Amino acid sequence: MMFIIGFISCLIVIGIIGIVMMPRFGKFFFVKDDSRISFEDTLETIRKNVDTNDKGWFITSEKDYNLTYRKKEKGELPFRLVEFKIGNSNHSYPVNRVFPALATFMPSALAVVEYRDGKVVIYRKNTSLLGRFFSGVIRKVMTKEVPVDMDEILQGAI
Repeated sequence: MMFIIGFISCLIVIGIIGIVMMPRFGKFFFVKDDSRISFEDTLETIRKNVDTNDKGWFITSEKDYNLTYRKKEKGELPFRLVEFKIGNSNHSYPVNRVFPALATFMPSALAVVEYRDGKVVIYRKNTSLLGRFFSGVIRKVMTKEVPVDMDEILQGAI
């Protein structure tokens, strides 16, 4: 009887810890890289690396958030923010063929931020972590192929 009470108590404590800590876990879903070069040079490096890659990557869109917010009369962010949507049908086709709901994670995105102190940071989804929730071709693409390709696209900036 004491074992059951202890076991249930342990589960309750673990549950409470999980609920309290959950908001802090969100940061693990993103990879943060400091750029070694300026904001404009980082943007240009990404554009050039995508244009010259031989693995099938292409830019589907590029969005300057401050420009968009100014047009919508929302004001400006306290930092510069440009997002790239980068697609690759060599990766997306086999994944979508198996599990079409994953199209919501596509295409890959890179957010380039320049903070007021001049620091430039590149954020991206942690596809390696997300891929671990799947098996087969999805796991292979998300944990091995996409992260390696993203590192190559960021080469020269990080």
